[in-house]
Amino acid sequence: PKSKINDKDYVFIEAEKTISNLQKWQLIKKGDVNYVNNASGETYLEFMGNKPITGKPNSPLMYEFTAPKSGNFQLMLMSSKRLEGVKSDWCNDAFVKLSGNFESGSKLSKKSLQKDIKILQDGNDETPELQWHWASTAEKDRHVYNKFIYKLIKGEKYTITLSGRSKRFSVDYIILYNTAKFNNQEAKELFKF
Repeated sequence: PKSKINDKDYVFIEAEKTISNLQKWQLIKKGDVNYVNNASGETYLEFMGNKPITGKPNSPLMYEFTAPKSGNFQLMLMSSKRLEGVKSDWCNDAFVKLSGNFESGSKLSKKSLQKDIKILQDGNDETPELQWHWASTAEKDRHVYNKFIYKLIKGEKYTITLSGRSKRFSVDYIILYNTAKFNNQEAKELFKF
């Protein structure tokens, strides 16, 4: 991460640093056949379960973190899709849920945020494949879009669960940033590592 960002204002988690068994997620490294260039740490995870269009939450990966300060933190994934000729709005989503002592900082209820909600690439079908793009759009009900914003408490432990949804969707890392410090546009620029 860039040095001018205070490390109390964000949480950074490499996707491959999970405490879970990878199951249907595959570890992709530089030099592998479908490697997408410029991945953080030159490794990332690609989901190879379900179908390219959709599926139920599969192969949950858990990530534990401690809130660096109290406040609203928005979640984003650095993500990529590999289409292999399917439609451009396929292969572009996963599921996310949070557990721990938090409240919702968005229009979504806490109860909703504790269950699997689809997270899809911002820009949806317009994002080119085999490139890194942010995924931060929450879609709980069809075509109703929200953000994953959590009111966290300093020092509390939380667990993010990332589950596969569509095949050939990749995640490089997870960011939670303090919305009082950065607007979404700034965050999208600053947290490209």
